[in-house]
Amino acid sequence: MATRRIATERDDTFAVSLRGEAEPRYILKFEHPAESRDSVLLRAQALKLLQETQPDIPATRLILARGGELVARFNQNDTVRWATLMTFLHGDMVSALPGPLSEPLLDDIGMRLAQLQHVLSPLQYHDVPGRVLWDVRLLPQLAEDLMPMLEDDESRSRVMQAVDDYMAVEPEIERLPTTPCHGDFHPGNMMVDPDTSQCLSGILDFGDMHMMPSVCDLGTCLFYLIDASSYPNNPLMPCRIALESYMREVDSRASHGSDSGSDGGYDDDSYSDGNCNDGNNSGFDVQQLDLLPAIMEARGALVVLLPLMAECFSGVEAGHYLVDPQRRLDKLRLVQNLGGPAMAEWLDIAQNVITQHTSKESL
Repeated sequence: MATRRIATERDDTFAVSLRGEAEPRYILKFEHPAESRDSVLLRAQALKLLQETQPDIPATRLILARGGELVARFNQNDTVRWATLMTFLHGDMVSALPGPLSEPLLDDIGMRLAQLQHVLSPLQYHDVPGRVLWDVRLLPQLAEDLMPMLEDDESRSRVMQAVDDYMAVEPEIERLPTTPCHGDFHPGNMMVDPDTSQCLSGILDFGDMHMMPSVCDLGTCLFYLIDASSYPNNPLMPCRIALESYMREVDSRASHGSDSGSDGGYDDDSYSDGNCNDGNNSGFDVQQLDLLPAIMEARGALVVLLPLMAECFSGVEAGHYLVDPQRRLDKLRLVQNLGGPAMAEWLDIAQNVITQHTSKESL
């Protein structure tokens, strides 16, 4: 057996190859010492639930520990860490594909996100606010903490504008139900078969999974699909295609009922405290689409702050996995220069609202 370390933000992750095999077969992950068993267990439950109820979703598969446990305890000196073993997914990263993403692939991305949210919705978990820094709801506090460290005047101005725009919709977002979400559904965590590249062959990295409104998960996904290079006259075109596919899947689920094929029944290891959703289509309502421009902008601000977040809160250098700072700032600038009304128009939010209302009336 051979192991190869994979650079990650907080945990220690290794690709594992068996003797005589050139390609890795497993991913072995030792969580950061600050990560609780409950958080690790939530992700393990999610992978098990996906495998049991909708195996066509191409997520990595969980390998049970020797005693049948979902997660294993690892003692490192006086520190307890939790470990999981998963299958290694082969293919090409979507983020590395040349040129614009194809329409079939964008369709598949939107559909898979909606399916993922629906299947995970029965899971119940008492999450700790702020455990995952990628949560857009943390932007105001993170900006306040990290703003003195931002050396670039434009970056500070852009981040503060994002905070102001987010605060305008924060009361509405805070009233939304929360559901277990992937939390980082972007092209760097998606894989395709190199021979086709028309649909996802792998969904990776459930490490940022946490309880959040499903529309925040959707906004995260759409932000990363903005493509000004391929679509200079309409950089939100890929987002619109993925959003339309997402809404078709949501409409389909609603018209056929909300049974995901599982009651989330992990009696010994599930958690509930009222922070969970009601299991009905991930708590999503079409009216929440109006929040997408502010959510996408907030995610853009978090991307600008990410190097500081990694340094201050994780104690790691972020350069090994981040694109250059100017590129991140350029995307936030693009979103802000467009403005919320133009973004809503280009995403065709009004038409999605009309379509879902029409679908409901026809039921």
